[in-house]
Amino acid sequence: MKRIIKIAATLTLVALAAMPAFAAVRGNADFTRFVAIGDSYGAGFESGSLNLNHQPFSWPAIIARQAGLKVCAPTAAATDVCFAEPLVSFPGISNELQLLSITGSIAPAPGTGAPLMTAFGRPYNNLSIPGANVADTMTLKGLDPATSTAKAFAQFILRGLGTEADQALAQNPTFIAVWIGGNDVLGSVLAGTPALLTPTANFSASYNALLDKLVAGAPNAGIIVGNLPTNPLALPYLTTVPRVLVDPSTRQPVLIGGQPVPLIADLGGGNIGPLPAGSFVVLSASSKIATGQGLPPALKGIPPFSSLPNTGVPLTDNDVLTPDEAAKIVAAAAAFNDVITQAAASRNIPVADIKGLFDRIAAGQEFVGPLAITGAFVSGGAFSLDGFHMTDLGYTLFANEYIKTIDNSWDAHIPVASVASLFANNDPSQACCINYENPFTPEAVVTLMSFVPKVEAPPLTRRRATIH
Repeated sequence: MKRIIKIAATLTLVALAAMPAFAAVRGNADFTRFVAIGDSYGAGFESGSLNLNHQPFSWPAIIARQAGLKVCAPTAAATDVCFAEPLVSFPGISNELQLLSITGSIAPAPGTGAPLMTAFGRPYNNLSIPGANVADTMTLKGLDPATSTAKAFAQFILRGLGTEADQALAQNPTFIAVWIGGNDVLGSVLAGTPALLTPTANFSASYNALLDKLVAGAPNAGIIVGNLPTNPLALPYLTTVPRVLVDPSTRQPVLIGGQPVPLIADLGGGNIGPLPAGSFVVLSASSKIATGQGLPPALKGIPPFSSLPNTGVPLTDNDVLTPDEAAKIVAAAAAFNDVITQAAASRNIPVADIKGLFDRIAAGQEFVGPLAITGAFVSGGAFSLDGFHMTDLGYTLFANEYIKTIDNSWDAHIPVASVASLFANNDPSQACCINYENPFTPEAVVTLMSFVPKVEAPPLTRRRATIH
């Protein structure tokens, strides 16, 4: 009997040693009253638009469904038990960009979208505001004139009922998910300049203040946050347009003296010169390049470049990121991640590794079955037709990073979301890429494609066909 007891005790110790060790975390994985704080990624902004065709694929909505919640329909009442989002009718705000199968071009969908739930009688569960930065989550109330992207969207998302943080806490939440900070760093990517970076000290003060407010207002709630991407190679907004001249007929770099011809640009402070290796040309500059802007003055007398009206005119500083500018943005993102990590750790809040997801996408190491999900323009699957915001599939992978962290941190058993439905047919919205601040015309996009190096991509089969 003693021997049996000793063996049983040994087996118990072995079993305990084999169990994962869960760190102390705040609250529980209780999604009875689940709220989300965030920006355009949290709102489900896609292909230059916020609309109800994609809002159900926002990462908070995906988490809600996987946790067993019902996502509210546009006709839902405030008394309905469901996860509410500020739904907007198609084609959205702004109009959703679509890939036209007949011409192969990208164009905004016709029509006018409008908010559908402005009279909803309680705060939305998903309070994410496109364009919002960390400070905005505690200052914007939806009462300001629409002088910025965030203020415009806040008008019908927050509706003057309080800030994102205030409205989240007003719902007596049992679980809070946060992803904020993208606009503090990635806004500089869209603008093509590190000048818009939030100073690290300001970011730290705002981020810590937000977490302090949430912890004080919902001391028993589970809270999760996510870190920020630091790899510019993940975004087709930066990787699609080459820094060198490309022959539109072959989509291959033009060689002079056996060497490619760098585009010229304002490299900062009015210093005009060829783009050095490691530079990025933003996607929205492609329409300028189509007119000859960015081409060296030496090509003015050489057909066909001589027929382009702007040959010899440099690209602007905002059209490009030099290696030094890109390094500043990467360094800022890394510093912000240090702030997020330390702020979360000091409050027993787990951090979803969104940086890791973007790194895998950039490296072509994020797989769905046999398919690699990459940051390639149009065909990569991760990013939508604005080159910056994700597709339904991309947001699903984003949400799954949160779900995996929730399961690991609270020993929960929320299943990760399947992407099977997104591959049912052949959905152009699951392809990729344009900045909603500077939407392209269809003509500009057609020209853009002629400047993109020709790369043979593996066929993507069984994608969903969607008719809006």
